[in-house]
Order: sequence, then structure tokens, then C-alpha cells
Amino acid sequence: MDQLRYRFIQLNVAVVAFHVVTTVICVALRWPAQFGGAGDPDNVAAEMWLRGTAIGAPVVLTIVLALATLAAASPGRTGTAGTMVIVIVSLMIIIGGSGEAFGVPSPDVPTAVLIFSGAANVLLSIVTLYLAYRLLRGHPHVEQHMRPTPDTRPGGTAESDAFDDGTARR
Repeated sequence: MDQLRYRFIQLNVAVVAFHVVTTVICVALRWPAQFGGAGDPDNVAAEMWLRGTAIGAPVVLTIVLALATLAAASPGRTGTAGTMVIVIVSLMIIIGGSGEAFGVPSPDVPTAVLIFSGAANVLLSIVTLYLAYRLLRGHPHVEQHMRPTPDTRPGGTAESDAFDDGTARR
């Protein structure tokens, strides 16, 4: 496993651990979900599966992230698919984390906790997206779709032989 993929996997293992720890804290302190309206403090353990908790992602999303991290550690198409799932989950976490950080204050959860957790989620997800971009950019299955194709029409010139204005490269 190359160093970039290793760092990517380490980061995602840390993100999964962060979500597990924040979910356990929220269940213990009865901090309900905040995204999409305040949840029921007496029902945090049931709501955590799909709605999440005040500062923890939904457990289902955390499980998907963990499985995608395992897949991303593999070489080839499996690793690429896992990385792409991680990108989608990270975008969802950015939305949820922004809601935590900038949402309406909750009477059940200290505002500083919501802001810190939301900012941490957004920051971790941005770093994840950056590493995923670097990882996917160098992957041959993805790279072939990102590479511009030459103009093969009659009278056209290959991109490697001409600039956009039609003048030849030297």
C-alpha cells in the first residue's frame, strides 16, 4: 500500500472512531439529534441509527464509512469504489457538520460542543476529500476518464500536437 493510500485509510479510521466516540458520549449524556429538528432526549439510543445524535453521525452512515474504508484499502476497482463512497459520505458529513456548527442552539446540548463538533466534522471531511482527490487522480481507472481525448474528426488535430488556438506545439 502506497503512503498516500495509507494516510487516507488512517484518516478514515480516525473519522470512524470519532463518530463512534461522539455517539457513545451523546447516548450517555442524552444529547439527541439536532439535524432536521431537535430529537427526543429520552429516545437517543433509538434515534442514533438513522438520525444520529447531537454531535455524532447516524450509526448507519458510520457503518457505511467503515465498510468503505475497508474497501478503499484494497487495490484496483474495489479500492476506487470504496474511495468514491467515502467521498459521498464525506459530503454528507460536511452538510451535517455545518448544521451542527451553524444551526439553532439547542437547550439539550451546549452550543460550544455543537460548534466544535461541527467544525471538526467539516475539517476532517475536507481533508478526506483532498486526499481522495489525490488518490483518485493518480488511479488508472479514473485517470483514463479524466484525460482529454484528442480531436479525431477529419481535419482535426490531436491535443498533444496543437494549442487551443490551432497553432502547433514545438
